[in-house]
Amino acid sequence: MANSSKTFRSVAGAGVEAQALAARMATMQVDAGLTIAMRMPILLKGALGDSRGQREAAKAVSEKMSAVMESGFAAGQAAALFWLGLALNPLASVDLAEAAAKAANSTLEPFSKRTRANASRLTGRGRRR
Repeated sequence: MANSSKTFRSVAGAGVEAQALAARMATMQVDAGLTIAMRMPILLKGALGDSRGQREAAKAVSEKMSAVMESGFAAGQAAALFWLGLALNPLASVDLAEAAAKAANSTLEPFSKRTRANASRLTGRGRRR
């Protein structure tokens, strides 16, 4: 009987991680859509020579490059922590679904943080008036 409760906890842990991942993805989709909608006119002006639009384009590229680098580091760190935990305790029950969801969550964090900040900045949600 103890084995079934251990399995339930394992499934519940994976479910919580999967729900967190789904919520993060949904929020990122909304924020990315807002960011794209608000950036397009600015970028169009930048293509026509406006300095604000050119700065926004440069900012978008540099943010994406740094997010990709941070995301790669987070994925490597999550994998290393998983394998280190397995090496230090080889007899532990391993939940690969939970580990994969944790790795995906930590990998998406840099992109989530930037899309949320950009949506707030471009729509004026974060400003107090």
